[in-house]
Amino acid sequence: MKFQSVLKVLSGLVFTFPSVYAKSQDYARHLELSLLFYEAQRSGPLPASNRIFWRKDSMTDAGADNGVDLNGGYDAGDNVKFNFPQAGALTLLAFSAYKWQEGYKEAEQWEYIKDAIKWGTDYFIKCHTGKNELYGQVGNGSLDHGEWVAPEDMTYEHPSYKIDASAPGSDLAAETAASLAAAYLVFKDDDPAYAATCLKHAKELYEFADKYQDTYTTGIPDAQGYYRSYSGFKDELVWGAAMLLLATGDESYRAKADAIWDYPYNKHDPDYFLNSGGPISWDDKKACSYALMYMVTGEDKYKEQAFNHSDLMVNYKTTPGGLWFDTNLSAWGSNRYASNAAYTVAMVASTMDASDAKRKQYVKFIQKQIDYIQGDNPAKVDYVVGADPSSPKSVHHRGSSGTMNAMAEPPFNVFPLYGALAGGPDGNDKYTDDRTNYNSNEVALDYNAAYTGLLAFLIQEGLNVPDPEQTWEGAWPPKEKDGEINLKLNFNGSNEFTPTVSTTGGLTCGGWCVEMDLTSTGATLDNVWGGELLKQEGNKFVACAGWGKGYLDGKGTEQNFYFRVKPNGSMKEPTEAFVYCNGYNRGDKYLVKVNGGGSEPYGWTKGICKPAHICDANGNYIKDSGVINKSTSGGSSPKTKTTTIKKTTTKAAEPTSPSSSCFATKLGYGCCTGCEVNYTDDDGAWGIENGNWCGIPDSCNKEPEPEPEPVKDECFATKLGYDCCSGCDVNYTDGDGAWGIENGNWCGIKDSCSSTPSTKCFSEPDYPCCPSGTATVYTDESGAWGVINNDWCGISA
Repeated sequence: MKFQSVLKVLSGLVFTFPSVYAKSQDYARHLELSLLFYEAQRSGPLPASNRIFWRKDSMTDAGADNGVDLNGGYDAGDNVKFNFPQAGALTLLAFSAYKWQEGYKEAEQWEYIKDAIKWGTDYFIKCHTGKNELYGQVGNGSLDHGEWVAPEDMTYEHPSYKIDASAPGSDLAAETAASLAAAYLVFKDDDPAYAATCLKHAKELYEFADKYQDTYTTGIPDAQGYYRSYSGFKDELVWGAAMLLLATGDESYRAKADAIWDYPYNKHDPDYFLNSGGPISWDDKKACSYALMYMVTGEDKYKEQAFNHSDLMVNYKTTPGGLWFDTNLSAWGSNRYASNAAYTVAMVASTMDASDAKRKQYVKFIQKQIDYIQGDNPAKVDYVVGADPSSPKSVHHRGSSGTMNAMAEPPFNVFPLYGALAGGPDGNDKYTDDRTNYNSNEVALDYNAAYTGLLAFLIQEGLNVPDPEQTWEGAWPPKEKDGEINLKLNFNGSNEFTPTVSTTGGLTCGGWCVEMDLTSTGATLDNVWGGELLKQEGNKFVACAGWGKGYLDGKGTEQNFYFRVKPNGSMKEPTEAFVYCNGYNRGDKYLVKVNGGGSEPYGWTKGICKPAHICDANGNYIKDSGVINKSTSGGSSPKTKTTTIKKTTTKAAEPTSPSSSCFATKLGYGCCTGCEVNYTDDDGAWGIENGNWCGIPDSCNKEPEPEPEPVKDECFATKLGYDCCSGCDVNYTDGDGAWGIENGNWCGIKDSCSSTPSTKCFSEPDYPCCPSGTATVYTDESGAWGVINNDWCGISA
């Protein structure tokens, strides 16, 4: 709490200090950011709720080489799905969600941590293709590490690898079992059917791991040079057994753990399980096994190991600034190992009485490590990307870099990798923000895992101190730039063009492509150079920035390429083209009138925030805009549904009818005047009136009049696996079409909704007229207002 007084002083000053005041104890804000990092690492087809504007579908044919569907899961800064460290990260996340659930809920991140876990466990379930068969890697490390491309732009092969009874992997199978068992604990109340599925696979995988014992690199030798299990597989067998013991209460799992725990290994044997001298990691699970076995049983032999190890971590050497530091381990990712050391201490602290002096010492140590990471350090850097102006801007991450080479311009990453925990400082608290330095600037799934859980722990401890509103350039949520794209053709009057592309107004494009159709020009394409000819179909072609080409800097700096044509008689210059800002596969498409004619978004909606659906019409962040399936939320309070819609600063009348009664009054909300339902949870049915949540009145629950059989309607969304909306209220538009949200799920707007009112409405010319059927969300003296494409529209009388 020591920073609170500093914040109070600063809030009263009319000027601002530089990043020397980066330090923050707003663990809730950092928790939100950390979960955004995992959202940015998703592989496979992404949901419509995706909040990371620069991420699109990737590796959608994962597993096709072996005839299996291995879509989903996570990659890291590279593009290989290494399941062993991925499973280790997911286990820590899931256990923290189970144990420190109230911290996640207080930070309004409960639905997001569940989404993060399920994105991983859905993938692991797909990987478990047979009782004794588990896919453990998608992508070849050697091929992948020879390329520097975003996952959306991969053209090289990404083979899938498995373990089975003939080439087993106890470490991989047992760790995956642990993650699924921990997920069971998270979902057993909110989604018991899914929890049961997780537990079934966890049991089968542990049986496989125990019956066929070996290290997983026997079956997946490609992982040997990247994530080899140096600690062997005995630690995962104990960790998996301990998690299943917690999940099931089945004492046979305790016997499995004890068989390794009690075995009289020589202390120099790699399989010696007791008295670990280091922190947990993606490889080493001994210390978390100590803590968990003590948490489950309370018995002395486990307690001794748990407390001895915690005392060792708390009293370990540190940097001069106070970061836990091991000379060997911490040379690569020091923030990661400091978080890992503190995670098991938090597990043990959770078993202790609040008044225990040792517990207070443990909590102080945990908080010190997190506070150091969040800016209380000699370098005065908040090591979480996007948390503060001092945060790293050049982490070692291909997709975020926006470049085709780690050393290419710009030196800062084009795309903000919000929430990523950068590797960290050296033993003297020195840090350099350099993309090529993977020791200090690497990011990965396991880097954020323990850190995320510790944030929830500290919030649950009541130690969160909210920061002032973050209004600096680049703070979450990202804002859309108002710049233009300019395309000059520079025709030589004969047969050659030297097009130049530039952007203004701060609109930065890490990669760029120009799509042009020469059909109506009286010429055919002959050749393209100075850029990459990505595709050609007849006289239509796409040329992109090639290797070594500069980025579009938003300051008018021009980048160029060349193309030659074969005139067929008289020739006309093209008048327009499409330009893809940030690349063909994941960029925003603009229709550009050549030679200074202007540009406009094509096939997507430009809003205040980027992407548009994460903010309302006034640019206020919608907290649950990225939740994949809101209908599965476990009875969360409507207070967490930040769907604030306000058109003016005039206070509107409360949406309460004095003659109505409803459940919401007991929760501090008013009753709606109408019966339109926007959301349903365990409390009841909710509506939105005047931008505020209100409860649906009891009178609306009367038996409705029978309705005629609905006419079957068509929409584009059915081909994409979504339903058609019952209404016409548009919440978001992309290249596929117009989308609505009903019962917390995305749905496609029906074809019949495309007609617009033939009469004018009061809102023009400032705001458009709403399409027929748009719901009223606000009423003032002008008339009734709706929302379409995140902007106001007038409803015709």
